[in-house]
Amino acid sequence: MPAITKVLIADDHALFRQGFVSILAKFSDIDTITEATDGKQALEKILAEKIDIAILDIRLPHLTGLDVAREIRKRGLPIRLILMTGEIAEDIAAAAVSELSVDAFLFKTAHSHQFEQAVRNVLDGGSFFPPDMPTGVASCEESASALSTRERQVVRLIAEGHTSQTASQVLGISYHTLRKHRENIRRKLGLTTVAELSSYAVRNQIL
Repeated sequence: MPAITKVLIADDHALFRQGFVSILAKFSDIDTITEATDGKQALEKILAEKIDIAILDIRLPHLTGLDVAREIRKRGLPIRLILMTGEIAEDIAAAAVSELSVDAFLFKTAHSHQFEQAVRNVLDGGSFFPPDMPTGVASCEESASALSTRERQVVRLIAEGHTSQTASQVLGISYHTLRKHRENIRRKLGLTTVAELSSYAVRNQIL
């Protein structure tokens, strides 16, 4: 992360926001903390300001945290995402981790030290997923380690704007083989769109 880090915290409950802000204030490498009370306000601030890390409650009014995260990934913004929820729901966790490539996921019932650890890990370029994540939900970071060299090359080319056809020509492989690589990437990372792959490539320094 850059020396000056701007963090946005979005939660519609003032007490939660204040608690999170007090924890974030402990980090010397966080320069600015911006608050939002709903998803619409959060997205507006993300687009207007150079936010490095967005911490979003999933159940935000107007636009949910998932909606905001999807828009961030759709636009290919190099923002690291921490999502929070008060629910233990496997489908929500799976969508956040696989579909949106979040960097950290937290349950709001967790102890404050988990929140601190998640922020520290993300500031350092890592990820955080609590030990009580629902069974069967694995982090995209863990899945990423399973990518082959060729699959990383495919991710880079697609993120650079190549179609499957032109990427296969650059790599000197058949179109059918390239499509197989893309299917393997989808299976391992849960990413399918160009925007998702571009964001992933930027955050994992593949470009």
